[in-house]
Amino acid sequence: MKNKVIPNPILPAAGVRRNIAADGGAGPPSGGQHDDNTLNPQGRVLSDHSTPSDALMRWRRPFVMGTFNACTVREEARLVELAHCAEERGVEILGVQEHRRVHTDDRIVYRRVDRCTFITASAWRNEAQAATGGVGLMLGPQARKALRQVYHHTDRILIAEFSGNPETTVIVVYSPTNVAPSEEVEKETKVINNSCGSLALNK
Repeated sequence: MKNKVIPNPILPAAGVRRNIAADGGAGPPSGGQHDDNTLNPQGRVLSDHSTPSDALMRWRRPFVMGTFNACTVREEARLVELAHCAEERGVEILGVQEHRRVHTDDRIVYRRVDRCTFITASAWRNEAQAATGGVGLMLGPQARKALRQVYHHTDRILIAEFSGNPETTVIVVYSPTNVAPSEEVEKETKVINNSCGSLALNK
């Protein structure tokens, strides 16, 4: 019985060039990419809640953050000046302490100031019924677009979360001043430390 030759489907038949045979079923699909050709990914994957247009922290896109004890921005002119200064210096997120704006109906208030957005947790009134304290955030257009949520933790702590890779959490705290009674300083410092510690554990 003569030996029957079974052609190898991987190897080209006689008279067929090897590169033509590679286009057959033994190779990758036509138009596809080989694994060893994809040395670099097409781009970084953002978080589930982010898109390239609203992510706050992006590669090669730095942003500026700051904090400011305003003493008061109850007057409209002071608030407009604060927004102007933040925008002029390219500050996207500005934590503001002691704005002294009281709004008892809503815990958090959003206010548009020129191209910025001012978000405040209400100040409170002391024994003489004078407005005191209050924390807030002055956000530039990019930070406002990336904002996911803001919530009131205590009268002295405001927390904001922003989309990005990684997700960014900003905590604004108004601590008692050095002229406050020592008992109040110790009490509020303990509350702030405990609150920030619990937030870190929850994250």
